[in-house]
Amino acid sequence: MPGGIGDVVVDRFFRRPRGMIARRWWRDPKPHHEIFRDVLAAADLAPNDRLLEVGCGGGTFLEWALRSGCSAAAVDHSLDMVRLAEATNAAAVAEGRLEVRQAPGERLPYPDAAFICAVTMNVFFFLDGKAALAELARVLAPGGRLVLHTVAPDPPASVMPPLLARRMAFYDDECLAALLRDAGFTDVAVERRGKGELQLATARRSAP
Repeated sequence: MPGGIGDVVVDRFFRRPRGMIARRWWRDPKPHHEIFRDVLAAADLAPNDRLLEVGCGGGTFLEWALRSGCSAAAVDHSLDMVRLAEATNAAAVAEGRLEVRQAPGERLPYPDAAFICAVTMNVFFFLDGKAALAELARVLAPGGRLVLHTVAPDPPASVMPPLLARRMAFYDDECLAALLRDAGFTDVAVERRGKGELQLATARRSAP
């Protein structure tokens, strides 16, 4: 039921992680490393890229991405995660190559066409999908790349416990592709990863 213990647990450790245990887990969530590798390969970052990550967690993916030489910005719904991502990437922050802000994925605090590439993983199922994709389209320059990693419908309990799954939004491949096209993306592709329980979507921001 809304407001029950299940909502509290999901919010505290997953939707808006906070507290010592959440910080310790999200500092470097090793079970997500394969996801990070898949997204990094699909993003194909270059030194002149300006990257945005929506839902950066503890900043591990940012740490990997910045090795490409790119500059980056990131948002997270949790202030604890913002501070953790900044600490993880303190050198990049000091050099002016990274900025991390607290903000929801549906209201990004950046101007139009500010980024060349955007990524989001382990987050989309908690967002208003239509609003989040509209914002990602707005802040990407024409031709800009989007990589979105999420969970497919009906995930097995070993991947997504029912406590979590009941509070998440899932989209089949065709629906996710349609949402991307409706938001202004082209070259849309949705692939299954893992054992078929994960989705990796790639797309480009269409010209105005």
